[in-house]
Amino acid sequence: MPLPKVIANFAISADGKVTTTNPAPATFTSPEDKARLRWIRSLGDALLVGAKTVAADTMTMGLSDPKLQAERRKRGQSAEPLRVIVSNSGKIDPDWKVFKNDNSPLLVFSTKKMSADLQTRLAPRCDLWLSDKPPLNLKGVLQTLRENYGIKTVICEGGPSLFGALVKEGLINELYLTIAPVIFGGSASPTLTGKPTGFLEPPLRMKLLEVKAGTKEIFAHYKARRS
Repeated sequence: MPLPKVIANFAISADGKVTTTNPAPATFTSPEDKARLRWIRSLGDALLVGAKTVAADTMTMGLSDPKLQAERRKRGQSAEPLRVIVSNSGKIDPDWKVFKNDNSPLLVFSTKKMSADLQTRLAPRCDLWLSDKPPLNLKGVLQTLRENYGIKTVICEGGPSLFGALVKEGLINELYLTIAPVIFGGSASPTLTGKPTGFLEPPLRMKLLEVKAGTKEIFAHYKARRS
């Protein structure tokens, strides 16, 4: 059975940063970009986000747009995408906003580093999938989504460490990128693939499918090129 298609969606500064060194809710893009984010989110059967990003952005991971929900139903999808959180550390707070939104099923993929008490608290609120030890097998996560939940398309909204891991494993198919008119600077500020480390070997080459100018930002859409 083929893996789901993985489409990533990110906003970056003009100098290529996704945030400052102090992660906080992403507020550096316009309402136009936020609307684009919801539209891209609506394309997927599932939304995939790392736990640190869920916490930093106080996410519900919901769609909550009647027009987009209606379009999804016409395509034969559920009104809202399945929500998927991944965490190597198992550090997840059941009081996060995401657990208070029950508009769509919620899955958590983590490891047995998660305490038994936390496992007990989370179990009634989500489908909990635990592997023996970190790092998570992301290909295995995608296989589980396909085989157990019928997921064909996954939208990944980060964070950069998750995106970097997906890139290294050759699991990214497409990338939507918003380039915002702001410069963060900082040698330690994270880029699309996380905080600066070594080069990707080999680099992921991409084909530009579309680029257009918004009112404030530039919006680009890429497809991964496989050798």
